[in-house]
Amino acid sequence: MATRPGLVGVLACFIFAASAAAQAPDSRKPGDACPAAPGCSVASGSYRILLPPPATAGRPVGAIVFFHGYQGSAEEVIADPSLIAVAKRLGVALIAPDGAGKSWSYPDSPAKQRDEFAFVGQVLDDVTARFPVDPGRILASGFSQGGSMVWYLACWMPRRFAGFAPIAGAFWEPLPERCDGPRPPLIHVHGTSDMTVPLAGRALRSGARQGDVFKSLAVFAPGGCTAGWAEAIRTAAAPEDLSCRVATGCGSTARLELCLHAGGHVSDAAWVERAWRLTMPARPPASAAGLTSP
Repeated sequence: MATRPGLVGVLACFIFAASAAAQAPDSRKPGDACPAAPGCSVASGSYRILLPPPATAGRPVGAIVFFHGYQGSAEEVIADPSLIAVAKRLGVALIAPDGAGKSWSYPDSPAKQRDEFAFVGQVLDDVTARFPVDPGRILASGFSQGGSMVWYLACWMPRRFAGFAPIAGAFWEPLPERCDGPRPPLIHVHGTSDMTVPLAGRALRSGARQGDVFKSLAVFAPGGCTAGWAEAIRTAAAPEDLSCRVATGCGSTARLELCLHAGGHVSDAAWVERAWRLTMPARPPASAAGLTSP
């Protein structure tokens, strides 16, 4: 995961609860851990997870599920010091699904490895059965091709996550005709100088074509509530820092936001943290959930 300068991690001082004890997916029990490598196995693949210390006491925690970019891996995500630092500050689990062939097989992707929606469902089912993760407080985020994966999950699996935070990746051509409802919260971040995945998309030598971010927004929130954004951004000065605009009049109270920066094809864990704080429902008090405070 490419990161902006200044986000140097604190991996050495952040201790997550983890175990190297291997468990087969069909024999899992609450509290079962996963092997350090290759991680937790499900029917269609594997994922890795880091849990904050409070999770060992059984109190449910939220989670960030982060989808790596093309040629990346779950191992790289779970070792990213900036993402680990964010998870620590938020007190949440960090979950990294592994792309088959280091890619993601969403609709019209060059990869055709597996049914990614079935795989993600298996990961979420396994996580909530095996670990004290609150299924109502899970954020999906990802970078580049992993960002595109998040767009498709927001479109076709909106109820499995509480929020979506794609970075530098949108739908691919041909864009979906529509998305399943209800529309969930989504905050997209993109660089105006991104030439790897431009805002307008581009054709690849394979014949596949990355989609346009603004057209993707129109599919996700039909009705014209983001119709003027492309022209307004084209004529605006390059943002000095992260510049965000929130859609209004979209027929839903769910947050829909586009954030731009002047950089290229990069990701910053701070953007993931910002999305968490803006989209996640408040954690209920321990007494309301029938739990004991640590």
